[in-house]
Amino acid sequence: MLDCEFRLRTKDGRYKWYQMRGKVARRDRTGTPLQLSGMVFDIHARKAREEELAKSRDQLLSLIQSSPDSMALVDPLRFGLVTFNKAFAEVIFSAHGIHPMSGMPPEEIAPEAAGWWNEFYREVVENGNARRCCEFPSIRKTLQFFASSIVRNGQIQAICIFGHDITNRKEMETALRLSEEKFQKVFRESPLAIALTSIRDHRYIEVNDAFIEATGYGRDEIIGKTPLDIGLWVKPEQRMEIIKDIIWNGDVRNREILYRTKNGEVREASGSAALININGEPCMIGVSLDITDRKRAIKAVQESEERLRIAIESGHMYSFEWDVATDLVQWSGQSVNTLYLLDDNMAHTKHALIERIQPEYRQKYINCLNSLTPEKPDYKAVFRIRHRNGRTVWLEESGRAVFDPEGTLLKVIGITSDVTEGRESERMLRELSRRLITTQEDERRRIARELHDHIGQEAALLCVLAQRIVSDEADPEHMPRSDVHDLYRRIKALGTDISNLSHRLHSSELAFLGLAVAAERLCRDFAEQYRIDIDYQVKPLPAALDRSKSLCMYRVLQEALQNVGKHSHATQVIVELQAIGEEVILVVRDNGEGFDAEKTDYEAGLGLLSMRERLNLVGGRFAIASRPGAGTKLTACVAA
Repeated sequence: MLDCEFRLRTKDGRYKWYQMRGKVARRDRTGTPLQLSGMVFDIHARKAREEELAKSRDQLLSLIQSSPDSMALVDPLRFGLVTFNKAFAEVIFSAHGIHPMSGMPPEEIAPEAAGWWNEFYREVVENGNARRCCEFPSIRKTLQFFASSIVRNGQIQAICIFGHDITNRKEMETALRLSEEKFQKVFRESPLAIALTSIRDHRYIEVNDAFIEATGYGRDEIIGKTPLDIGLWVKPEQRMEIIKDIIWNGDVRNREILYRTKNGEVREASGSAALININGEPCMIGVSLDITDRKRAIKAVQESEERLRIAIESGHMYSFEWDVATDLVQWSGQSVNTLYLLDDNMAHTKHALIERIQPEYRQKYINCLNSLTPEKPDYKAVFRIRHRNGRTVWLEESGRAVFDPEGTLLKVIGITSDVTEGRESERMLRELSRRLITTQEDERRRIARELHDHIGQEAALLCVLAQRIVSDEADPEHMPRSDVHDLYRRIKALGTDISNLSHRLHSSELAFLGLAVAAERLCRDFAEQYRIDIDYQVKPLPAALDRSKSLCMYRVLQEALQNVGKHSHATQVIVELQAIGEEVILVVRDNGEGFDAEKTDYEAGLGLLSMRERLNLVGGRFAIASRPGAGTKLTACVAA
């Protein structure tokens, strides 16, 4: 038989493929072929198709091998590999650490995953196709496999597998899921109030717990409603402005808004919002922070600072900060100018201030500053300083030193107050104490002289008269009647003097009959003693008036009348004692010479000072009005 393919050149010069088929028709005696019979076929078209098919197959194989997707053919009976591309080998065999070979079943490729692959192949055989994902932890890849059966003449010839690397997609999905979970967690648990609303109909889509807590509404009362439905915005036009800005700019930041809670309380918040797209619908996500308490705290701090500033300025105080390196002192506000410590042309330095301190206090002040250490940074110093108007004032300075880590003094911060009035009050109190002691001693000497010179002598004279009467008892007819009468008169006068002396020291009427009766007796005695007309006007007083207050008002009246008798040269005095509302008021007016009340010096006497101090002790008030030549009016008030 003869069967061969060959190319022949045709008349036009082209080569064409032919096929010759034949057999030996006749042989010689030795069996050598002598004649052939057969046919020649033109197979050029078939060869051309075969070449195109081969070329196409080569291109397909090249495409399959160069594809990043894994591709393979599997025997549908044994599930062994028939063929596979490079990507399949790199994933499958690299993952399991074996060398690829055709015909290998799943048990040889991946014993631990053989069951998975067998189930996958059986699903393809049963259903014609299948889809599954498989993870390869060793190479950190995840592939999604698509498989379908190749059927010819009703028989499954092979299983075709395509594996697409979805590692990046899975990572993105995982990251997206984690991001969504984080967003949900942040949305739910954020301390800021967050709300998601529709731009189209302004209805709430979702709110977090902080929003619910801030507004006081329940979630079912908010979701699906608009802010206007629940009356959330105090100024609805403010929200419309924000929405316009969001549509125009995409977001708004740090807008202060007023909102109303469910219970009607108006509060203030700082809000920011941005435009987002959810399923093709424009929405607004807003974040707000309630700043009501913070604003109130800021206002309270400002008011407190203002009160402190006013207190410092009205209390003649100033704060300071001394920079040791430059010697410059920063003063607070205008307080230092109020105290007139430095001249306008003087440098505001610690040295300039020290130069103003009086010499006897200067070195002590310097030693106080030099003694500051990190262990004892606080100090207090009291000194006298020369006022720029010429007089001297007392200052009390309290401060704290600031040191660096090496112990070097950097600065001193403190506050200085004008304690001149306090020091003067202490001086006056000491002087008052001295004068009170002196007055007590003078009063004792006066009482002693009165007892000795007047009452004592009267008593001695009474003894003489009594002895003379006793000596004349033997002859009653010759006893002078005038002697007995004189003795009686002197005893009565002595008793009156003793009673007046006792009454000046302590009023028994005040203790037993009350303030009104005691005051009337005092006015009557004063009128008799000084021959001055007194108009005593009294109205009913509270029966339960405190004894200490009664005594206080009595002593004030007593001191006032004594001042009238000694200094005023008055001819008429009006005394008013009455209860008005919840106060007992005493008014003493005279038509005497008067005096300049504003220039009255406490050195002139203890009268006014003692009255004022007595009333201060019982919480009362004291006022005096007088002008030279216009008399004097004294008013004292105590609570009933």
